[in-house]
Amino acid sequence: MKLSTYFSPLAVASCLIALIGCLSTPSWANDPKKAEPVKEEKKFKYVDEEGETGRGYTYKRVVKEAFEEPKPVAKEEPKPAPKAESKDAHGKDPHAKPEEKKKDDGHGGDDHKEPKKEEKKKDDKKKDDGHGGGHGNAHGKEAKKEEPTVSALYDKAIIKLDGNNRPFTAVSRTTKTADYFLCRDVVSTKYRQILLGEMNTFADRMGLPHAQELPCMVKVAKPNTKFPGAVYLEFYVDDKAAVQCMQKGECGATRLVMLYPKDKTGKHSKEIYRSYVLTDQHKYQRGSFCVSPEGQLLGEKNCYVALNPDWLFN
Repeated sequence: MKLSTYFSPLAVASCLIALIGCLSTPSWANDPKKAEPVKEEKKFKYVDEEGETGRGYTYKRVVKEAFEEPKPVAKEEPKPAPKAESKDAHGKDPHAKPEEKKKDDGHGGDDHKEPKKEEKKKDDKKKDDGHGGGHGNAHGKEAKKEEPTVSALYDKAIIKLDGNNRPFTAVSRTTKTADYFLCRDVVSTKYRQILLGEMNTFADRMGLPHAQELPCMVKVAKPNTKFPGAVYLEFYVDDKAAVQCMQKGECGATRLVMLYPKDKTGKHSKEIYRSYVLTDQHKYQRGSFCVSPEGQLLGEKNCYVALNPDWLFN
């Protein structure tokens, strides 16, 4: 029996089918089921406590998982800077191109530059024409000085005060409660005599000694007082009383008048009311009087109360 030297196509196909059948084994109904992978249940760690019971269970709190804090990462050391290229003994780069030398123009070297012509500036000032125009006023004429601001509350015809309601003159004496200025060059003579006459009239009514014309002081109250910034004129019965009142603050025989502006802004009127205070420590007397700018007695009370009749304590 002779075998052919080659396989027929039918024989090759049957061999392939048999090989596939051997590799893949079918599962039959009577084969046992494969075991499913067991899922691991997550176990909780409970707090050691009695807990609360309900619906047949005991409920307890779960312990929070501890998380590790992130660890700091060490900083990397900086890389060394690249080395600079080597230079020769004169500090020049040997690989650089040689610079072209500037030609000497005969003016003192290679780097010499011709100076630029200066631009002429226009002079706004007039030249001196021989009459003192360029060196100040040779004829004695001075530039007009700016006039200082004056008080908006007080009329300068009766008392000269600056924008802060203070005299232009220097402080004569100062205490914890007030600054004192001399009445001279501050209060007009006529107005000072009017105030002194009214004050002595009230002294006669109370049976007290008269105030002297001198010394006369302008008193400006300091911020820590009852009426900060208030302006007063103060007289004294004698020199001893003046020293005790100004230096020691012991004013047993007060002869004081406060200049009370009705309009606190000074925009509509500069009328000044006169609020007098007279005291005597030996007779235990104190009197207050308010006089209008026209010289009319408004009452035996201070001007604030007289000008505000609806005030609570009137």
